[in-house]
Amino acid sequence: MIHPDEAVALMASFIREPETETAELSGALGRVMPSAALGGLDQPPFDKAAMDGWAWCPSGDEARPAEPLAIRGVIAAGSGSIDGDRPDEPLGPGEAARIMTGAPLPRGASRIQRFEWAETVDEAGRPAADGRFVRFAKAEGADNVIRRGENARSGDEILSPRVLSAQDVAILAADGRAAVRVARRPVVGVLSTGAELADPGEALSGARIYDSNRPQILAQLASPAFEARDLGRLPDDLDATLAAVRSALDACDVLVLSGGVSMGDFDYVPRALAAAGVVERFHGVAMKPGKPTYFGTTGRSFVLGLPGNPVSVFVNTELLVKTLLYALSGVAYRPLVAPVVAAEAIARRGSDRVEFLPVAVGPDGARAVRYGGSSGIQALAFADGFARLEIGQERIEKGTITRVRLVR
Repeated sequence: MIHPDEAVALMASFIREPETETAELSGALGRVMPSAALGGLDQPPFDKAAMDGWAWCPSGDEARPAEPLAIRGVIAAGSGSIDGDRPDEPLGPGEAARIMTGAPLPRGASRIQRFEWAETVDEAGRPAADGRFVRFAKAEGADNVIRRGENARSGDEILSPRVLSAQDVAILAADGRAAVRVARRPVVGVLSTGAELADPGEALSGARIYDSNRPQILAQLASPAFEARDLGRLPDDLDATLAAVRSALDACDVLVLSGGVSMGDFDYVPRALAAAGVVERFHGVAMKPGKPTYFGTTGRSFVLGLPGNPVSVFVNTELLVKTLLYALSGVAYRPLVAPVVAAEAIARRGSDRVEFLPVAVGPDGARAVRYGGSSGIQALAFADGFARLEIGQERIEKGTITRVRLVR
């Protein structure tokens, strides 16, 4: 058996450079940008007001003017000049201009006095709402100006390769981009196997159970970054499995199968994959759940065969399938892993494999949920994530910090 970390590293050794395509920015959320984005302009592109206030220029090192300043006019956001009869002239000594947040700092000005710390007055210095002068009540501790290029310079890396979030879309839009180069979405086909399975909605008979694996995998892979295809359900039949595998490999970058990969009399998946020309890279991972997991390659396609128990399927889809798909898109998968204190001792039976135990996370920390093994998908209704116990580690002691891979 291979260690799960070695399994991830082995999969990575077969990764090729992603193919890219152009996506409109309006549809880029959740897509993978495999190359860094360099800024095309300074941010901001000019010195601008950080707040509503009064633009002015101190004489020497004065913190505020001794006398009221004459009001020249108003500078609106989006305007490059002061309104009034001298729009193109710089602000002169003894003058101030009303300025709005985000408006360019006018020539001749170097500071902004916030609106709340000033009042308009008449020629005699009396407060007047329509006064033609402004008096500052107290000195500012900063100039309240965002300088050109303060946030980013043209040519700077503004985004590293990543899955694009809403804030990333905003950063690209602020750089003037209407589109972005993204990885082509890898096509992942999902097949479930097992004569005992029925599709949800069918009437059950005899010893049949509902297929939860295929809906679960498709739900886990529902993302703008991938194209997940439902390829249906297979009986325990070698010829049918081989035909479905060959068809899937022609159409998909990645094929994921659930069930039929262990040592049972009707586990035909490894034989069908070999007959289809898939080269086995590992079959058996030192992890619990998920020991019989299979990984193989053929041409430009990848195959992951997952055990049939639904918790095994869930864990392996998180640990291996998503890792592979994001790697094919040019980035590392970044699951949310949080340090959490153990609210109670979390123990297990045996320690010969890496084990992922479902836990609930509350105000006092992580607690194990009632869990009867990898066939009991119902336990995940109460789990917020999985605590990882390493080989040789029998328990997580109460009060210690453990890393929980959050899944909700």
